[in-house]
Amino acid sequence: MDSSHIILTDAPTADELGAIRRPLDRFNFEACGIADQRPLALLVRDPASHEVVGGLNGRTTRGILFVDVFFLPESMRGAGLGSKLLRMAEEEGSRRGCFTGILYTNSFQAPEFYMKQGWREFGRFPSIPSGTSRIFFCKELVPA
Repeated sequence: MDSSHIILTDAPTADELGAIRRPLDRFNFEACGIADQRPLALLVRDPASHEVVGGLNGRTTRGILFVDVFFLPESMRGAGLGSKLLRMAEEEGSRRGCFTGILYTNSFQAPEFYMKQGWREFGRFPSIPSGTSRIFFCKELVPA
């Protein structure tokens, strides 16, 4: 197949992404007999406007909790809310049978926060801007 059949895009549709995801999910199920991938989200709403202003989203699958995005506005940091959200995600992962959590952050974001929560660094890669790194963390969870 020549490259004229390949489309590079930064705006794939949900259907296009599904066309990639569905056959991989089928392959994985045929290989291991497990089809348990589920989204996970903890939404933080502004008390006045009720709009979502932060939170955590990820997924669980085959014994692993993946934390994809975690953000709180500056005004909501430092009072334990971030720790509570991460703990809630870990607990939900455990309820879903996860024994490991995986996430990454940037060196200029919150690596110390994750270490305080018991997450362990298992990889670090140079990133942009120069002098920064992507840091990968894991944590052992106890399945419920």
